Amino acid sequence: MTDPTQKPNIHWWTTKNRRRLTQTLLDRLPKSGFDTAKIPTEQSQRRTLLPNCKEALHLTWSSLDWSRRSAACRYEWARLQLFMAFEVLPILQRFEIQFFHVILADKRWRIPSSSATRKCFDRPRRKVRASIQRLRDRGYTPLFVAAYELSGDRVLRGSYAFEPHVHLLIGGVPEQALKRAFHVRLPVSMRGRDKPVKVLPVPRSELGNLLGYITKIKAQDRVQYMGSNGRPNRGSNRMPAAHCTEWLRCMASMPIAQTIQFGGFAEPITSRFIHAEMATIAGEMK
Repeated sequence: MTDPTQKPNIHWWTTKNRRRLTQTLLDRLPKSGFDTAKIPTEQSQRRTLLPNCKEALHLTWSSLDWSRRSAACRYEWARLQLFMAFEVLPILQRFEIQFFHVILADKRWRIPSSSATRKCFDRPRRKVRASIQRLRDRGYTPLFVAAYELSGDRVLRGSYAFEPHVHLLIGGVPEQALKRAFHVRLPVSMRGRDKPVKVLPVPRSELGNLLGYITKIKAQDRVQYMGSNGRPNRGSNRMPAAHCTEWLRCMASMPIAQTIQFGGFAEPITSRFIHAEMATIAGEMK
C-alpha cells in the first residue's frame, strides 16, 4: 500500500518505489521489457548518440509532466508503457469482443536507412486511415490501437533498408472483413513472396502481452534466412550500431504522439495520452 504521507509523484515512483513500478507494469505487459532502473542510463546513451537532437529527449523523468518529446526518448517510451498498462488495457478488457492483431508491412514502403525521417510513416498512416474508413462505411465500429514502427530489413541477397510497418490491436470486426479492408494490391512481380497483411486472433489473456509488444519502439532488424524446408524465412536480430544511430535520428524526428493511434474509444483517449500527468497514470496502480 502507498504510504498516505507520501505524495505519489514521478520522483517517488522512480526512486523509492521503482521496483514496484517495474514489477506491476510487467505483470500487465510481460513482453514490454520495462525496467525503471535502466531507463536513465539508456537515455544518457541516446543523448550522446544524438548530440544535435537533444531537444527531442527528456533530460529527467520530471519534465514528462509538462511536455511531450519524440519516439526516440526512453522516458517517453516508459510513459507510453505505463499509459498502456494502466489506462488502455483496463478499457480493452471490459469489452466482450474478439480482438485481432493486424500487421501491415508493404515492401514498397522500404526506404534507404540514411534518408529515413518521420515522412516515411506517411504512407502507412494513409493506408490505416483508408482501411478504417472502409470498415466504418460497411457498418463496423472498430476499436483499435495502432502502433507505427520502423525496423531494418535485410534480405538474402544482402540489400538493406528501413521498413516502416504498422501493428494494430483491433476488435469489433470479423476476421474476413479485416482482411478485405486492409488488403494490399501488389504488382504482379511481387505476388507470392512476402505477405504484406497478416491477421491473427488474440486471446483475451494475451491483450497485455500484445500491447507491450506492439509499443516496444525498438531498433531491430528483420533478417531473411533459408529455413530447413528450403524456403526463405525471417528472424529478429539486434540492429547494428551504425544503422541504430540512423534509426534513432529518424525516431527523434517523430513525436511520440504520432507513433500511436487510437480509435473507437468512448473516452478522449488521445487527449489523455498527450496531457495526463505521470502521477495520474501511475496513480492507477493497484
